[in-house]
Amino acid sequence: MSDAPEIESKFAVAGFEAVLDALAAAGGERRSRCFEENVVLDTPEGALRAKNMLLRLRRDGAGRVTFKLPAADPGDPSIKIRREIETEVADLSALEAIFVQLGYAPCLRYEKVRETWRLGPVLVCCDELPFGRFVEIEGPPGEIAVAAETLGLSMVEATSKTYHELHQDHLAARGLPPADSFVFPADLRRSLLTGLSKA
Repeated sequence: MSDAPEIESKFAVAGFEAVLDALAAAGGERRSRCFEENVVLDTPEGALRAKNMLLRLRRDGAGRVTFKLPAADPGDPSIKIRREIETEVADLSALEAIFVQLGYAPCLRYEKVRETWRLGPVLVCCDELPFGRFVEIEGPPGEIAVAAETLGLSMVEATSKTYHELHQDHLAARGLPPADSFVFPADLRRSLLTGLSKA
């Protein structure tokens, strides 16, 4: 189990090639590449969302349950800080059934392909989502800025927004109605899973 502050910044990118080249050149260690399926649970009234809390089940090779508490004010709009409690789970379906009986049901689903690297004191994640590509850097605030510079990213363009918020921004910019869930089209999902299985 982990119970620690989540401190991170996100950067929208057109592609990952330059970042991956910079990670390799800087001595980064590639940890994993996997497909993530996420289910967020809440009460029918949205009690957790109203309190800026998140209850999430994630399948990414392992099963994990995560509870995120309200974000703290870091004094820097480019950095997000919030407490995150997470542990592996042997049977996600059973845990979801328990949560449903307690009044928490799936309210949204989202997917992404995540490639994770370790670069000194920070984790760098290259995330492909149905609506865009992002680099997420997690670690001590000062080290995030150092890593961003190493990877050719600018803290001026960093955001502390969640992927849910960035998805809403994406939809609004295109004049589309709000939608909570974001998953890959079935054919693209099959292609991504096939590619990962061959990697």
